[in-house]
Amino acid sequence: MSEIKVINMNSRVVILAALVLSGIGALYYNMLPLYLGAAQDDKMLANNQIGFLSFSFFLGYNILTISAFFWIRKVDWRLLTLVSLPFCCIALYASSFLDSFEALIGSTVIAGAAFASLYGLGATILGDTDNPARWYGAKIALEAAIGAVLFLILPSTLMIDNGFDGLVLGMILTILVLSPLLLFVPSHGAKDEGYAGLDKSAQKTGLPKVTIWMTLLGTVLFFSAETTIWAFIERIGSVMEFEATAVGNLLSVTLVCALTGSFLAIYLGDRFGNVRPLVSSGVLFFCALLGLGQAQDFIFYAVSACAVMFSVGYGIPYAFSEIAELDTDGRYIVLTVPAIGVGAMIGPAIAGYLAEGKNFVPVLIFGGVCIALAIVLLASARRFMPKAASLEEG
Repeated sequence: MSEIKVINMNSRVVILAALVLSGIGALYYNMLPLYLGAAQDDKMLANNQIGFLSFSFFLGYNILTISAFFWIRKVDWRLLTLVSLPFCCIALYASSFLDSFEALIGSTVIAGAAFASLYGLGATILGDTDNPARWYGAKIALEAAIGAVLFLILPSTLMIDNGFDGLVLGMILTILVLSPLLLFVPSHGAKDEGYAGLDKSAQKTGLPKVTIWMTLLGTVLFFSAETTIWAFIERIGSVMEFEATAVGNLLSVTLVCALTGSFLAIYLGDRFGNVRPLVSSGVLFFCALLGLGQAQDFIFYAVSACAVMFSVGYGIPYAFSEIAELDTDGRYIVLTVPAIGVGAMIGPAIAGYLAEGKNFVPVLIFGGVCIALAIVLLASARRFMPKAASLEEG
């Protein structure tokens, strides 16, 4: 096999392209609450139908990214980007005029797959850099920033007169504005077979796969815990009988806290490895759960809610980075994408059954158990590596 041309994965333009891939790939997911609400109003859908719409998106999302494990290092990444972008726009546009619910479900599955292919590719490219923790922090920050800007702009502009159609148009325009930056997407990565700079012995031998699967499972549980609490944080405030406007404003502040956590990950990079930041984010999350369980006044509730979202923005980049470092052949990093998707699906679903009327203590306990198991798995995975293959401990 002829050698593949060397690509500098630490190039600013390559990293920028990967960040934009992730930003576009996360667009549908980040706009999902507004998307579902507007779709329900426009198409007169029942609550169970918009729930199934969300499920359909994650179905396409997870099928695509799980299958990517087998082909992500075998396809031309520029071609993948070129094919996926039009499908994102077409699936969005189709959803605006489809009247049949079954057809809408089909377009949503396609949208899930198309957006996930871009998101998974962005995660894969950043995993090939020398400092993935830093760039995964930037990735999450950019995703949240794009979503926050659209949440602020679209309801007061395109959606005023056009509702759901205006939202769809705004999302498509966002994709078109960002897409020129994808010209810098590389055709392949640093861990591809035949890459001139790859340590072939590392690729051939690899690390015990149990270490990677433990880390992936830890990521599922980590995101499951985080999503569970985020999904019920407003309901907890409502049960505490805090003012609805204050709780709504607080939710916006918590997103800023998530951005702050990501910025901290960008600043620290791999200075303290991956394990210690993961453990510290888990401890912070656990303390926030205790605060939510004991909150009697709004300030205590607000601080705890902000701590939850700060730990999300701070911890997730290091979970991704840990998998990227353990993944010597470069195929497993794309599985972080369905790991997030699965966590986002199962966490709130299980917690919904645990919630008892106005008692959300079982939900907090469930979140605490998930985060504890996640940290144990993420912190202990490296112990299963043989000394000869051990990476520098984080």
